[in-house]
Amino acid sequence: MISRRSLVHVPAALAASLAQGAPPHPAIVKAMESVRAAIPTAESDPERPIYHFRPPANWNNDPNGTIFYNGWHHLFYQHNPYGSDWGHMHWGHARSRDLVNWEHLPIALWPSSEKGENHVFSGAAILAADGRPQLFYTSIGHPQPEQWMASPLDADLIAWEKYPRPAVSMANHGGAAISEWRDPFLFREAGQTYMVCGGNSSRPGSASVYLYRAANPELTDWKYLGPAFEYRTRAVANIECPNLFKLDGRWVLLISPHRPCEYFIGEFDAARGRFLPDTQGVLDAGSAYASNISVDAAGRTILWLWGRTATPKGKGWNSVMVLPRILSIGPDGFLWQRPAPEFESLRGQAVNAGPIQAESATQVLPGIRGDAVEIEAELSGNAAAMGFELRRSTAGKPGCVVSLNLRTGVLSAGSAQTPLGRHSHYQLHIYLDKRVVEVYANGGIAAVFNTVDAAADDLAVAFFARQGSAKLESFRAWPMKPARFSLDRFRV
Repeated sequence: MISRRSLVHVPAALAASLAQGAPPHPAIVKAMESVRAAIPTAESDPERPIYHFRPPANWNNDPNGTIFYNGWHHLFYQHNPYGSDWGHMHWGHARSRDLVNWEHLPIALWPSSEKGENHVFSGAAILAADGRPQLFYTSIGHPQPEQWMASPLDADLIAWEKYPRPAVSMANHGGAAISEWRDPFLFREAGQTYMVCGGNSSRPGSASVYLYRAANPELTDWKYLGPAFEYRTRAVANIECPNLFKLDGRWVLLISPHRPCEYFIGEFDAARGRFLPDTQGVLDAGSAYASNISVDAAGRTILWLWGRTATPKGKGWNSVMVLPRILSIGPDGFLWQRPAPEFESLRGQAVNAGPIQAESATQVLPGIRGDAVEIEAELSGNAAAMGFELRRSTAGKPGCVVSLNLRTGVLSAGSAQTPLGRHSHYQLHIYLDKRVVEVYANGGIAAVFNTVDAAADDLAVAFFARQGSAKLESFRAWPMKPARFSLDRFRV
């Protein structure tokens, strides 16, 4: 195998030819065999989501290394190839032309036990000076975490080689104490390449985002600049998966603080190495976690999130990715999230209803039944609450309730609640996909991912009003076709 140092200057086509015929690492072969053995069980579960991204089988969590490269959206992700619960962290890999339909690719990164690795934790991707993506991740198994780098050996980003030493280690910090240090994310500003990692300084209320600057174009040497952001509240003990990036002329920081993800909008002072927030909000109050972002050819900033499903054991799968969301800063100065419009390609024939008036009542909507449905609706009223019951049984039990509390201005999707504000009209955009649901309100002011609990034949949709009058001004729904998940290239 060619060395990492020589690879920096080798064109991708030559690197691909050099890598041809080289046997895959035995750890990847073993992991892939385990995933393949679980595929029949996962595919036989009728409650597995059909258009949210998922691995071929077994466990996934955080999105990693999300990058648009050579016309493809690449998604790497935390993956346990050996079971449907957390453990044995590898990086799974898939790519898509349209964010909807995916090609599963071979597992990209594995724990190098011979180098002391037990897990390959989360991280990010960035284009290096030679134009090729580089992966950065947290290597776990050493006395202290280390940030490692991997480089592609082919143009399709199938095979990867790890740099022979850590890119960043505790030695970079000049003796500063940092705990729970992980999840590198990289970005560029004013010709410089920066990295942020999450962690804390081992004191209560010391959760921080730590900042580094690359000291060479190869991204193999880094200078520690100190904490760029400090979350000084005892309710937040640690920060995971920080993302710091430019959006609509401002800077946005996303964090996963072991509770619903949060965002801050402000300014990045590169000279001082500080992020200065002036707006704060909850990214998703539901079962979404561990953000990452990518930017496509059209300049759209795409948000990726892990969708936790708590799937029962024995199903052969656990968790999905939240639908890719397009980010913007709204006229109110807060972060707005909208589902990628590419998912319109999965729509079946539309069902229309409304206007429908409800007076402290629940009405089953005619013509729309299913467990994979997209809904667009406009509502108004003076009831205490109004909304929809999804996957409602014939006995009237809903699998999930999407509710607008008109007294408090709170949007609920199942157990998750998020502030929306009080308005004269509300627009809801709902994606129901078997065991999961996503709700977007008023053009993206609020977005929530959560789980659904229903029997296989609970398929009705109902509109309701509680303690007063509500009007369903308009309603459109589409049965959703499955996305395509190709296994043709899932081989070694």
